[in-house]
Amino acid sequence: MPDPAITKPNTVEAFMKARSTLRVGSDAVAFLLDQLNTLSETVVKTAEANARKEARTTIMAADVKAAMADVTGSTSDLPFLFKQLEALNAKDTAALADLIQNWIDSH
Repeated sequence: MPDPAITKPNTVEAFMKARSTLRVGSDAVAFLLDQLNTLSETVVKTAEANARKEARTTIMAADVKAAMADVTGSTSDLPFLFKQLEALNAKDTAALADLIQNWIDSH
């Protein structure tokens, strides 16, 4: 039996249609569902690790909350942002430096 998905394609489609006045392509539904599955799996595994660190056998809401923050980060989370910057290659780092310099020059 294959791994279950976080939700069904028709649910994703209905969700998207309810929040948009545009038509929704089947490729958009499939892509969003794939992204939700990937994100959800990572959150669950991180939450599980959080629970195990606390010597628990149950994933609690706090574990999920911490996992969401760890996995998605936030704009106010500077260590997470720095990790993203460290992952840039030299060309992208140079482009980012140019963007920052342009912003400094204009402000």
